[in-house]
Amino acid sequence: MPQIHIISADWTEQPWFSTGGTRAKKYLLGPDGKYYFFKRSQYKEATQTKPGKDFKYEFWNEIIAYELGSLLEFKMLRYDIAIDGKIMGCISESMINEENQELNEGIKYLKASSPNFDPDKKECRTWYTLTLIENALAQAKISEFINDILELIVFDALIGNGDRHQENWAIISYQRLISEAYEQMLKRQTNSSKVFMKTLALLKRSEAKYKEKNMPIPKVHYITENTFAPIYDSGSSLGRELRDNEKVTHFELIHNLLNSPHQESIRKIIGRVVQKFDGTKIEAILNQIDQNIPESHAGYSIPESRKQLIFKIISLRFEMLKDLINE
Repeated sequence: MPQIHIISADWTEQPWFSTGGTRAKKYLLGPDGKYYFFKRSQYKEATQTKPGKDFKYEFWNEIIAYELGSLLEFKMLRYDIAIDGKIMGCISESMINEENQELNEGIKYLKASSPNFDPDKKECRTWYTLTLIENALAQAKISEFINDILELIVFDALIGNGDRHQENWAIISYQRLISEAYEQMLKRQTNSSKVFMKTLALLKRSEAKYKEKNMPIPKVHYITENTFAPIYDSGSSLGRELRDNEKVTHFELIHNLLNSPHQESIRKIIGRVVQKFDGTKIEAILNQIDQNIPESHAGYSIPESRKQLIFKIISLRFEMLKDLINE
C-alpha cells in the first residue's frame, strides 16, 4: 500500500529542473537526500474560450497503476501519496542518479531516426507508430528494447491509457568503467583466457595511475550501457476521461501484433497477465489505497462509485485481452 509523504520545509524545490507534461509538477530534494517528482492532478481554470478542467482523482491512477502493474509483474515506477499544503498528489523517486545516469525520452530516438518527425505538428501525429519506434531503436542499436515497448502496449491496453506519447517512455543510459564490465563478465565465466585477464589487469593499472594523480579517468575507459526505464506517467487512464477514441484502439493494435513477428512475445506477456490476474487482490488494492489519508484531506478520498468503475474497467479490459489470445 502507498506511503504518505508530507512536503514540508525539509523538502527543497529544485527550480533548475524543467518538468514537462500537462500537470503541475515539482522536482524536489527530499530530507533523505534523494530526488523526487511531485505531481498533482490536472487542473485548469476556465477561460472565456475554454471550459475548466479538474481531474481531481487523476493522481490516484498513477498509484493504482503502480500497484496493479506490480501485481502483474510489469516493471513499474513506484508512486506514493504526497501532501503539499492543501494539495494532495502523487510522488515518485527519481529514476536516475544524476551523477552518472541520463534519462533519454523516446522522442530523442524518434527524431534521430526521422528528423522531420515533430509531434507538435498535426500532420506528424499519424507517424507515431510501432514501426517508427522499431526503426528508431534499430538505428540506435538497442532493438532489444522492443519487448519493453510490447510490455507497455499490453499494460496500457489493460488500464486504458490513451497518453503513452513519445515522452512517456524512456531509456536510462549510464557510463560504466570498461574494467567493471570485464570483472562482471569474469564472474560469469569458469575458464577465462590469459588475454582476457591481461586486458583487465592493464585497464586496472591505467585507472589506478589517474586516481593516484587525482585526475579524472578519460572517457575512453568508459562504455555506455542502457536499460529501459520502468513504466511511468499512467495517469490518463482508468476512465479519467470517458470519450471516444478515434485512433486505433489498444485491442486492435494487439490483434495486429498477434498476426505479426511479435506474436510470440505478445502471447507470452498476456499469458503472464492472465496467470497473475487476481480480482480479489485488485479489489483489495482499490479498497485500501486511500484508507490512511488524514482527515484534513478526506476530500481526496476516492468515491466508492469510482472504485467500482475502475474495477469494472480493469476487469472488462482484462477479459478482452484474454479473449484475444484465445481466438
